Amino acid sequence: MHKYVAFAGVFLLVLGTPVLALNSNNVRNKLATVPQLSFVAASPYVVDGLALGGQVKSGTRAYQPYQCRPSDEFSGLVWCHEEHATPDNQVMRSHTILQSPDGTAYYVDSYFQPAFFDPTDIQKEIDRMSSEFGQQAHIIQMSREGLPSAVMAIWGAVKLEPLKPDEISTVASGGSPPGILVSFLGDEERSAKAGVPVYRLAGGAGFLWVATFDQSGRGVLRYLAIDDSKIEPSRQVALNSDNQGEPNSVGPSVVTPPSAQRPLQSRAENAQAEADRSLADSEAEKRRGEETDRQPTEAERTSESQNRKLTTVIEVAIGAFVLLCGVAATIFLRTKRPTAPEQI
Repeated sequence: MHKYVAFAGVFLLVLGTPVLALNSNNVRNKLATVPQLSFVAASPYVVDGLALGGQVKSGTRAYQPYQCRPSDEFSGLVWCHEEHATPDNQVMRSHTILQSPDGTAYYVDSYFQPAFFDPTDIQKEIDRMSSEFGQQAHIIQMSREGLPSAVMAIWGAVKLEPLKPDEISTVASGGSPPGILVSFLGDEERSAKAGVPVYRLAGGAGFLWVATFDQSGRGVLRYLAIDDSKIEPSRQVALNSDNQGEPNSVGPSVVTPPSAQRPLQSRAENAQAEADRSLADSEAEKRRGEETDRQPTEAERTSESQNRKLTTVIEVAIGAFVLLCGVAATIFLRTKRPTAPEQI
C-alpha cells in the first residue's frame, strides 16, 4: 500500500488548494476543504491563503466559521478560532488568527491531527519551502526513546524562547503562561510532562513548521506565520493591567492546540473545597458541643448517686422507727389491761 504524505497536501493550501486527509483505516481518502481566505499577500509567509500582515475580510463566507472575541492576553487585539472534524471524527483541524482591530493578521496558525508523513520526504518539503521563502530554514530535530520523532523548521525572524522551570510546571498542570507556545509533540501539556522543551514564540516576522510522527508515519502537523514584534506590546499592556488588579475580559489566552481554551478553574475549586471543609468542621464542632452540654458531668452523677443512697437510708430509718413505735404501743397496752377475777 502506498504511503500517504499529509504535509505535501497541506502545504498546497498556500497555493489555494484543499487539504487531503486520510481516514483511520488508510483505505480511502477524504477531502476536507479548508476555508480559503483569499487576500492579497503582504508577506511571503502565507497560511491557508492568508498572508502575515494581510487583511482579514470578516464579511466573507470563508470567515464565517470563526468565533472571534477580544483577547484578554493581547490587549487591543482580536482572537479568532475555528476547528473541524470529518464525519467519521478521524481528522481534526483547527485554525487560529490573532488580528488587530482593523483586521491586520499578526498570527495565523493551522493544526492537523492526525497527519501522515513519509520521513524521507520531509527534508524535500522543507527545501521546497526554503526556496519559496528565499532563505534556508533553521532545523531542529528531536528523537527520544519512547516518544515520537519530531522535526521543526523556522524561517524569518522568529525566535524560540525556552520556558522557565516554573512556567513548565504551570503548563504540565494544565495552565497557560503568557505568550504563544509551541512544542515538538504538538501538545504543550504532554511535552511538559514528558520533559520535552516548550517554547514561547518571540522575535519578528517569520514562519514555523513542525511535524511529529511515530514509526508508522502517523502524527501531528502544525504550521504558522507570526510577527511577535506586533504582538508583544499588546501582551505587555495586558500584563501591566493584570499586575494592577484589573479584571480580564472573557476570552482564550494562549494558542496551544489542541489544549487551547482549556478552563482554568482549579483555584476557584480549591477555594470552594476549603470553604466547604471549614463549614463542615464548624458544624461538627457545634454538634459535639451540644452533645457535651446535654451530658451530665462526673461530679453531677456522683452527687446524684449519693443523694439517692441518703434518701434510701432515711426511708429505711423512718420505717424502722415507725415499726418500733408500733411494737412499744402494743406492749404498753397489754400491761395496762385489767386482770379478770379468779373463780373458785
